[in-house]
Amino acid sequence: MNKRTKTILTTGSLALVLAGTGAGVATAQTSTTPTPPGTASSPTPTPAAKTAKHPHHKGGQLRRVEHGEFTVHTKTGDKTLDTQRGVVTAVNAGSVTVKSKDGFTATYTLNPTTKVHKGKQTATTDQITTNDRVRVLANKAGTTDTDTATRIGDAGPAK
Repeated sequence: MNKRTKTILTTGSLALVLAGTGAGVATAQTSTTPTPPGTASSPTPTPAAKTAKHPHHKGGQLRRVEHGEFTVHTKTGDKTLDTQRGVVTAVNAGSVTVKSKDGFTATYTLNPTTKVHKGKQTATTDQITTNDRVRVLANKAGTTDTDTATRIGDAGPAK
């Protein structure tokens, strides 16, 4: 046998031995080790084991807000906003009046920058009608009773 053949056979044999040793080490590392007494390992929850939520329950408590006021921080400073969910009791070209389930009623000014969404479609303020279920987001007008609506989500007629 020549020197070159011996080198190839030796190198191949060494590679097989190392591969076998590596596989043995890998098997030893993946074997389970006993858990020390007093400690328990918790299984990782599977997606099916997680608490199932109804698709309409996004937002939790915030989805059930009827009306309220909150302050947000913007680039130009703090801004106070009003929100209300209810049924439209009156509407005209310049305002909309909304009544919540608890009886709270408020009137909001409409302007060309008021964004309206009817269902999943963009709409205009003239598409809002009496008896529609809406969610209003409005800029707080300070000392006046009428706030300016910035966004209105219109879910259509009340059932």
